[in-house]
Amino acid sequence: MNKLLSQDEVDSLLKGLDAGDLDSVDDFYTDNSGEVRVNSFDWATAGLNVRGNMPLLEVVNSKFSQKLRSALSNSLRKMLDITPDPIETIKYSDFQKSLPVPTSMHLFKMEPLRGIGVIVVESRLVFSLVEAYFGGKGVGATKIEGREFTVIENRIIEKVVHMTLNNLAEAWEDVHPLKTEFLRSESNPLVVNVIQGEELMISTRFEIELSKVLGNIIICFPYASYQPVRHKLAGDYRDDAAITQLDRTWIEGIEYQLRGTEVTMNIDLGKAQLSVGDFLNLREGDILILDKHFKQPLTGKVEDIKLFEGFAGRYKNNKVFKVERAYVEQV
Repeated sequence: MNKLLSQDEVDSLLKGLDAGDLDSVDDFYTDNSGEVRVNSFDWATAGLNVRGNMPLLEVVNSKFSQKLRSALSNSLRKMLDITPDPIETIKYSDFQKSLPVPTSMHLFKMEPLRGIGVIVVESRLVFSLVEAYFGGKGVGATKIEGREFTVIENRIIEKVVHMTLNNLAEAWEDVHPLKTEFLRSESNPLVVNVIQGEELMISTRFEIELSKVLGNIIICFPYASYQPVRHKLAGDYRDDAAITQLDRTWIEGIEYQLRGTEVTMNIDLGKAQLSVGDFLNLREGDILILDKHFKQPLTGKVEDIKLFEGFAGRYKNNKVFKVERAYVEQV
């Protein structure tokens, strides 16, 4: 790639382009209809390679699938097979839209990681597990649309979800000890906003199979929530104190750069309420009575955030504001 074309080679290329022997740039960007083909580029997901940056996350998923397979098989007294799909990075809004209504959606935490995760148990898996628990083959074709889950189905779901959380915590033990905590269940994914729609989730689908595919369990957790353990998921097992020191150095560098940032500060002298008629009749020289006494401290705002209290005045022909104390919100 570092070799430059000679002048003869450049001339040959130009002659070929003029003669029509070479495809022009336009040929690569237009179709037969003459319309320009444009591929969208998503800056939010650019450069994200979870499998490359956090390879141990797939190891965790593999261990989890083995543990859950053993737990479910013992519970059903039937040998199941659970296969994890490749890790997927997806916008939360797209994840919400991909789920049917109603759906079996369960929120959980993984302390000490911040954020709320989501476990989805597919409806067809629920019905298959209910059939299997009561002695059937677990391959029935029950219609799943348009109805809520029964009491028995909800009990089976609850059992599977808690089994999932327990095995997920065990799968993380060798990487980073975590404590999973169940929060609540929901049936409409469109009203559950664990993060902003444009933010990213790391999603893994676990396919559960008996004699045929029964359905999937999907586990999603916010991409940003993995930040404190990303070095471990990348295989970096340096001392946590060294990692913390690196983070502190980075934070101090950011703070130093921010000190040169210019901000806007303004002072609220007071407010006055006027009727529309009085406002329209305002003339030069009119006096407005504000809601603050001249002995009351004024509030200083930095970028519209109340930070200081003090008094306005004049110093060497300049209007000034003397800071007396930090602003305290009145309760």
